[in-house]
Amino acid sequence: MRQERTVQASIFDLFAEHEIGRELKAMSEWLDEHGDLLGLVARDLRRHGLRQTGREGLPAEAALRCSSSIAS
Repeated sequence: MRQERTVQASIFDLFAEHEIGRELKAMSEWLDEHGDLLGLVARDLRRHGLRQTGREGLPAEAALRCSSSIAS
């Protein structure tokens, strides 16, 4: 089953001292404040009727964060 969230260390502690890093940090903070979006993304990514075999897909949170960085 696809995970909603995988807890990871923040890259912003080391890499947020340039323009793009600060922009990504602001986007990350906004996403953290709007956690309700995570459930919506997870629901959209789940494929109903498929057997649970093979590798797990990208966690819903990672898909959301990747898509938000592309959209900006």
